[in-house]
Parts: sequence; structure tokens; C-alpha cells
Amino acid sequence: MFGFSPAEGAGSMTKQLCTHLRGHIENGTLSPGLRLPPTRRAAQELRIARNIVIEVYEQLTAEGYLVTRTGAGTYVADSIQTHLPVRQLPQQVTAAASSPVRPKEQWIDFDAGTPDLRHFPRKLWSQYLRDVTANEPEHVLDYGDCRGSGALREALVRYLFRVKGIRCSADQIIVTSGTSEGCLLLASAFSDLFRTVYVEEPTIGFIADIFRRLHYAVHPVEVDGHGMIVGQMDPSLPRGLLILTPSHQYPTGSILSIQRRQQAVRLAETCGHYILEDDYNSEFRHKGSPIPPLQLLAPTRVIYAGTFSKTLSPAVKLGFLLVPPDLVDRVLQTKADLNLSASGLTQLALSRFIEDGHFDRHIHKMRGIYRKRRIFLKEQVQRLFGGEVQVLGDEAGMHVQLAFRPEVYGAVDWKASEAFGVRLSSFDEYARHQGRYPGKIVLGYGKLSEEQIAEGLRRLHAFVQSAKSV
Repeated sequence: MFGFSPAEGAGSMTKQLCTHLRGHIENGTLSPGLRLPPTRRAAQELRIARNIVIEVYEQLTAEGYLVTRTGAGTYVADSIQTHLPVRQLPQQVTAAASSPVRPKEQWIDFDAGTPDLRHFPRKLWSQYLRDVTANEPEHVLDYGDCRGSGALREALVRYLFRVKGIRCSADQIIVTSGTSEGCLLLASAFSDLFRTVYVEEPTIGFIADIFRRLHYAVHPVEVDGHGMIVGQMDPSLPRGLLILTPSHQYPTGSILSIQRRQQAVRLAETCGHYILEDDYNSEFRHKGSPIPPLQLLAPTRVIYAGTFSKTLSPAVKLGFLLVPPDLVDRVLQTKADLNLSASGLTQLALSRFIEDGHFDRHIHKMRGIYRKRRIFLKEQVQRLFGGEVQVLGDEAGMHVQLAFRPEVYGAVDWKASEAFGVRLSSFDEYARHQGRYPGKIVLGYGKLSEEQIAEGLRRLHAFVQSAKSV
């Protein structure tokens, strides 16, 4: 964005981006009235946490460099005296300076959020959609039940009991278009009960963004190799919602230990908290038995959230909430008030897909594929990097954590790896405070073939050696 490239040893990312934008405004490169990119898009382009961009925009707005127009965006302010930039010689050589720069279409992207869509059962799925569209009564084309399709909710009741041991009724299940909508629904439904959420640190950013946008106070709680450190939470903290990924935390890959699960439940029962269990991909456990849901420990305090974005495809746009009985009416009324709904055709097709056993078969197939890729990736990492890096995280899901020696690689700008034709994520992109996780990155392998994994790791090795020598 506007030529920004962070430099090692030049201060925090927030400070550098502030200085960069401030300088371009002062020298006239960014002219008055220019609309800046939305914070989410800017964060994606810069591969940094969105909170950093928000903080920078707010800081420069406070200083008068930017103005915010409600509903329209953020703009460069008028009446700022400009001066010509002073020509300077380069002060620093980055690893990318001598890198084999590759065009974007040739990048190997270790994205951790997308499954392997090449194995999506297209023909079978399209048959179900065609059959539902052609043969079902007209009511499936209408807005449908606010709770979601009755057939899908009944199918989910049976699936949850068969696979996860969860006992519930169809009345407790509320179909959503995915986890994002589920969080938006809960944030709206709980707004008159409490205004505080507790999130894992680090974690994926969009959940906290949703609650922050609805004016909740967001409190990060540190994560280690056993999940959220629940013991850090003071019992005197305000009542709120604990958001956990107990079966496979992202990005660490850790499992919330039974001791901490019990701690979380006791804390919730004592302090009046509710817990949101985000179970985004526990089906893909590659070693040992599946991890039992946290919901089993406290059915009246835990809201269980599931999604089909990782198990089938993001394009299915379906998820669900399993809500404790005393909260069902509150959440349903909010859903009706917000007029949130998902495709009735897709819901009915999915219900039949599950009932006919195809969903179980697809999970079994993909679990084998992902297990094989994980093993291959670990072998290649060990071969290329040896003792320079640890592969961490539970044997599950579609990503691994790589922890490079912080004393050697702590200052590496991982975004610069793109010049070598490889894209990945550092822990700092999921952290509220930058610089706390030196040398830690995430590699997703779900959508990559073994050939792509091998080539991507070769490029990463070349980048790391180049960065190490700088």
C-alpha cells in the first residue's frame, strides 16, 4: 500500500506505517481528499494485523492528517502544507533485494484457511442441488424457517451424537451462513447482557473485529502449548463470553487441556460467563482419538459453533450454532430481527448429503489426504532446516506452526518471502501486540499438493538463508 515496506530495527509496525503515511501526506504524494483503502483491505495487502491499520488511521486522524466520513471512509485531510521530499540514499539492504522475484501468479501460498477444493464432490453435490430444485415443493424456494431447515437440523442432531457424543434437540440448533454470521448473531443477542469478550492471543482476527465493531471490550488471554491460559483470567473481571478453539487452536495448533477445560467451565459457572466453542475442523485429527467437545462438560454454559467451510467448501456458506436451551429464544429473536438466513436449497441438499453417508465418506477421505501431507511437510522441514526449526501443534487440521530459533530469526520480515515466490503468515499477523512471537510462522498445507509443498519449502529455505545472511 503506497509503497510501504517495513524495515528491521526501525521500530514497531504501527510506528513505521504512521511515519510512512505521514511523510507521503506532507510531501504531497498523497493528495488532499484521497480516499485510503478500508482497514481490512489495507491489512490484507500489507499482510499485517487489521488492528495495526485501525490504530494508524486513528492516530493520524487525531493528528489531523486524516478525516473519517461516516459511511464513506477515511480520507487525506485538506489544508496541510506540503514540502518536496528530500532525496536519500538507501539505508538498508533487505533480503528481498537479491531475491529471485517471482510474479504473483507463480506464488505458492501456504494459506491455512482453505481446504483442498480439488477433491470437493462436485458431481454428487450438483445432483443433490438439482434434485432439490426440481422436485421439492415450492416452500423450499421461500425464506424458510428462521432457525434453518428442519431436515438439516435433524440431520445435525444425529451427526453430532454419532460423531461427537453431543446430545441435543433440533430446537437448540440454529443454522447460519458460517462462523462470522454466528458471531455477529451472538454479539447482537448478548448486547444487553454483557459487553465483554475474552479471546485467545494470538488468534484469527475477524471474530474479535465483529465484537469490537459492536462496541464490546475485547480482552486477549495468552495461549501456550496447552491452549488458553485460563488461570490468567481474574474472577473479578466483568461477565462476558469466552471464545475458545479447544480442539485445535489457531495459529498454535494446541489443544486445550482437560485441566484448563475444567477451569474454563468453573470460571463460567462462578462468574456467569458463557463460552463459545469454535469447532472449525476437529474432524481432521490425524493421530489418536477425536478430542471430545468442551460442550460435553457444560451443556448449559457452552455455545457450540460448527462450520462446513473447512470440511466441504467455503462456497457452501453454511454453519450452525448449538445453543443452550435458556438462550434459544433470545438468539432466535435476534436472528429474526436481523433477517439473517441461509439458502434453503443448499440446506436441504446438505441434509440429504449427510443422511446418505456422503459427508462421513468425504471426511474420511480428506483426513487421509491431509494426514499424508502433514507427514510429508514435517519430513521436508526436518530435511531442509534441521535443528533450526521446531514443528509444533497437535496432529490435526490443515496447518502447522514452525518455530525458528528466535535469537537468529526473530527479526526476519516474513512478508519479504513473497519475493521468493512463497506466501505464509507470521504469528504477528494474528497478535494484538507485535513482536511477541519472534520466529514463529504458520504453514497451511490443506490445498497444496506434495509437489507444491516441496517447492514452497525450498523457496522458504532460500529466503531464510538470504534473510539470515543479511
